[in-house]
Amino acid sequence: MNFAEPSFRRRFARHLGAIAIVALMPLGIAQAQAWPNKPMRVVVPFGPGSATDIVARTVGDELRVELGQPLLIDNRAGANGFIAAEAVARAAPDGYVLLASTNTIHSTNQFLFKKLPYDPVKDFIPVGGMHRGYYLLIVSGTMPVNSATELKTWIKANADKASYGWGATASQIAGFSFLKEANLSATGVPYKSSPQAVTDLIGGQISFMIQDVTSGLAHLKSGKVKALAVSAPVRLPQLPEVPSNIEAGLPTFDTTAWTGLFLPAGTPAVIVARLSAALQVVLRKPAVVQRLEACCSARMFPNTPAEFDEFLKQERIGWAQKIKAAGIQPE
Repeated sequence: MNFAEPSFRRRFARHLGAIAIVALMPLGIAQAQAWPNKPMRVVVPFGPGSATDIVARTVGDELRVELGQPLLIDNRAGANGFIAAEAVARAAPDGYVLLASTNTIHSTNQFLFKKLPYDPVKDFIPVGGMHRGYYLLIVSGTMPVNSATELKTWIKANADKASYGWGATASQIAGFSFLKEANLSATGVPYKSSPQAVTDLIGGQISFMIQDVTSGLAHLKSGKVKALAVSAPVRLPQLPEVPSNIEAGLPTFDTTAWTGLFLPAGTPAVIVARLSAALQVVLRKPAVVQRLEACCSARMFPNTPAEFDEFLKQERIGWAQKIKAAGIQPE
């Protein structure tokens, strides 16, 4: 073969060029093409039994099937979600550490605190929503009230000992707003996670709380707590005896919760796209829809990363307005 032949030189040059491109290919691209090839970890900012935990485990079980790798749940409760958010923000952007986030971390904290250990916009890439749900105004089963009106009367007569708790900022804001609109006062008690607050509610340590339907449903069925209203425009099929916010005389009690998946900023776009596609498949599975409707009165919330990002922008605007209207000052 004549190595001086022009056609050979051209082919040889193209071959060398291809080798050079492969050699210069960023490691991240190569890793992304093989993703996932090991178990993933989903960091949950609240404790076991919380709405976020239940949704993350339900969706994670099915994502395992779609992606071929298990998703291990890592509960890191406390500090209004700071602990979990900071852990994921600082994780390697390789697609193996995810955050199951909520209103608290990505919609409200920035308006409640002067300084955060993470940036809800710059430190994360939104993958997609998972679910949306409602909240309940609840008291213990032994509390001598059976309606929102009766609760207001009780708080007014017991201002010195009335208290409310929360394990998420959406609950905090809703509770604060409930008191302000009724011109009442009660001591606020923060908890690491909602299930802990419910335990104290049942035990009589706090008087009332605003609780997501997902983690409050089991306690309602057992009779350990009573629901005086749900933050929905109509009664929920799973809770036909609980009045809507309008029926209960609480027209501004319209708080809704959401849960979504996020990755650390810098995660390759190909990983974000594949995870998003798998998530949307899972959220449209009839078994998943039925399971979350039965346990949580939840609505599925599938969307693309771009759609989820736009939703988050509107959520921040809405929560900023609610917090301002409630008169809550950042700490």
